Amino acid sequence: MIAKSLILAALGMGLMNAPSNVSATENGLFGTTEIPSRNLDALPQWKRVISSFPELEKAAAECDRDILRCGSQQMTLWRTKIQELEHASLNQKVREVNRFINKWQIAKDQDLYKQADHWAAPLDFLPNGGDSEDFAIMKYVSLKELGVKPENMRLVVTNDVLRGQTHTILGLTAAGKTYILDSQNDSVLEEGLVKYYVPFYSANETTRWAHIPGHLARQGNVGGNK
Repeated sequence: MIAKSLILAALGMGLMNAPSNVSATENGLFGTTEIPSRNLDALPQWKRVISSFPELEKAAAECDRDILRCGSQQMTLWRTKIQELEHASLNQKVREVNRFINKWQIAKDQDLYKQADHWAAPLDFLPNGGDSEDFAIMKYVSLKELGVKPENMRLVVTNDVLRGQTHTILGLTAAGKTYILDSQNDSVLEEGLVKYYVPFYSANETTRWAHIPGHLARQGNVGGNK
């Protein structure tokens, strides 16, 4: 029931406020049909996290200037890793960031924030840890600082069919291939090797996508161009 309701919600997110000239893309992430929109209003938690990025940049700059102003041991460790990877290859950056952030503590939103679902700003994640979307967000901002373009990354909210739960990962596209950074796996795998996630929706700082499984998209003619 959860998966079905989220698929319907994703379809609604994709069509709501979408410009009439925006068409769906077939064979998108994990073989789904993708419906893009530049309107992020359907994702208020993600918009709140994005608005926290300038504060993170300021805190990181202060930590880089003076280790005594890092605020926490975790901030110091993160800044050290970012500086260590500054001149590394993209391959190394991606794999090291995934492995490094996965060392943080897994914590439930209810325990940390007394809420069933809360997307943590990076400055809250660093000292506290978090759940899957918080790990994905921290990897996103880390790789962004290391030179990866935001348009080549997305947070992807999925149905984890192996565990029967919602799970968020980070997708990164490079050289025509998409790679998955996952808090449940220290290895970075090509999308085609990951068979147990069904995406509901994804987003970066400019765009969100609804993801409709291929058979549902064909039944409903989601593209609307024929």
